[in-house]
Amino acid sequence: MIDTARVLLIAAVLPAIGLSSFAWRITRLDPMQPERLIGELRLAQWAALLLAAAGAIPIGLAIAKMPAPSANLDVALGVIFVGLAGIVLQRDPRDALLLVAGAFVLHALADIAHRPDWLTPDLAPRWYTVGCATYNTYLAAVCYWARRR
Repeated sequence: MIDTARVLLIAAVLPAIGLSSFAWRITRLDPMQPERLIGELRLAQWAALLLAAAGAIPIGLAIAKMPAPSANLDVALGVIFVGLAGIVLQRDPRDALLLVAGAFVLHALADIAHRPDWLTPDLAPRWYTVGCATYNTYLAAVCYWARRR
């Protein structure tokens, strides 16, 4: 495994573990306690931060591959996901968690769309796009799980 892949793996695993443990603590609280609402709000805010970062990555990759024909579409999708992260910050906690979970699923689908050449096929290596799609799906599941009452 190359050093860059190791760094990316660590950079993905640590926030996922932190978000998962925080979501687990939230689900153990009584739904009627104010601590639960505060925890859902904080989780939604952290998830929005991760969504903004995940949306910004394809922007940078597309700029690096700018002569590619559909690189502009990748940039536009990245801007949309960063904008969705901003909208998440303005929502009620339960709605925000549902919105960010849906956004992570859509981002995973955008990552998968690079493989059948619907988007720029050589934007990133195959292992990277598959890993990002898996990661985004996992984060969506964590956010949805924390939303359940």
